[in-house]
Amino acid sequence: MRKWRQRLASRGVMCALWVALCFGVTSAVYLSWLDRLVALTGDRATNWLSMGAGYLLQAAGMAAAVGFIRRRGGGDFATAMTGAALLFAAVSVPALLTDSTVSVVCFGMLMNLLCGIISGFYLYAVGINVPAERRGLAFGGSYAAATIAVGLLALIDGGRLLHGAWALLIYLPLSVAMGPMAARGRLLCSPGDAPRQSDTAEKLLPLACAVIVLLSAVKNMGFSFPSADIEAGLIPELSRLPYALGLAAAGFINDKNRRYGMACTLAALILPFIMLGLTRESVPSAICWGLDYLFFGFFSVFRATLFMDIADRAGRWYLAPLGLLMGRLGDVAGTVVSLLLLEHRVALIAVTTLAFFPTALLFYLLYRRLYEPEVAQERSAQEVFDTFCLHNDLSAREREVLRMILDNRTNGEIAEALFITESTVKYHVRNVLQKAGCKNRGELQRKYTLALYPRLDGAAQTE
Repeated sequence: MRKWRQRLASRGVMCALWVALCFGVTSAVYLSWLDRLVALTGDRATNWLSMGAGYLLQAAGMAAAVGFIRRRGGGDFATAMTGAALLFAAVSVPALLTDSTVSVVCFGMLMNLLCGIISGFYLYAVGINVPAERRGLAFGGSYAAATIAVGLLALIDGGRLLHGAWALLIYLPLSVAMGPMAARGRLLCSPGDAPRQSDTAEKLLPLACAVIVLLSAVKNMGFSFPSADIEAGLIPELSRLPYALGLAAAGFINDKNRRYGMACTLAALILPFIMLGLTRESVPSAICWGLDYLFFGFFSVFRATLFMDIADRAGRWYLAPLGLLMGRLGDVAGTVVSLLLLEHRVALIAVTTLAFFPTALLFYLLYRRLYEPEVAQERSAQEVFDTFCLHNDLSAREREVLRMILDNRTNGEIAEALFITESTVKYHVRNVLQKAGCKNRGELQRKYTLALYPRLDGAAQTE
């Protein structure tokens, strides 16, 4: 029981729960507003307003959050987050309750802008609070949990709960809770710029932005999610449950190996072509449409973790939200093309096909520049690590502790990452030191460095 309490109290888990709250509330309000728009303006206008203007304003909100974090440099951003959440709650009321089309549209646009700001803050929080090897699951898992929660709420009264005035009784308290939860968990306390790990990371920023925009554009061409849900006569919230499964799977795969995550993301690009070919076939379209949502999880997780990793390596945490920002711009581009060519199916297929080739090429270039230069070095370092552990007869848990010692993590940070107590960490650290024949951490790190770079030993003896 104590172990589970420690896990839930860890900053990484707290951050994931907070992201689930933020995404759950903002996505639920967005879907309720979407239903209101359809009733007032119709399907086609709804697509232009929601996935066109709405997504652009979400991107603008994320850009505002990035600019704010960059300009401030450091400090606690919980106050700014609280203000954005309260404004979001305030504009949600007229966006969901008024009968005027103009009011619903205008307040809905403000809601989308604030949704983007909130997204910018929670993506930044994942970057600074969750270790790189757990970011995919923290992000994908929190999104999946929120999506399932919204889907379960949609089961109540045939989904009408989320589409009426009663929905505000759920949305408003949860919106108000976003800021205090971030403040209490100190989830937005800036650690300042991270140590720069790679000069290459920041140089890859334009290429990474282009890849994410193109990926998202190709993914969205030929398939507008909201209108497809409505035309199929299905509940949008429930139809996104395959998305939750995709998010969880993508998070796990990306944490296991980023390269595997990239491969799955690129492979999933073929699904829009299948969708385009089967749009008039009811049963196959429904199946493929569910798979489309499933694999969309890989795009969502990949574009978020990619920029979190770039932010980490470049030592610029404010870059973390750029993945979703660029994804939103690509979503808008894909939606605009699909709506303009909706009556010209052949032209739509041709444009999507032509866009696929530069996307795949740039994706491959990003893969080569981001990972291939490090593959040989990573393999060599892993071999040294495995040999060192084998030579000193370290257990599986002691290997995990050793890796974190070499990363200069404190006992508290190791305990949080491994979900164990600090006393247990001290026990494992003592065992590692004894088996390696070292008196302290510094001596252990020097011994390992000499194993990794044996030339240093020769140089020291020469001096």
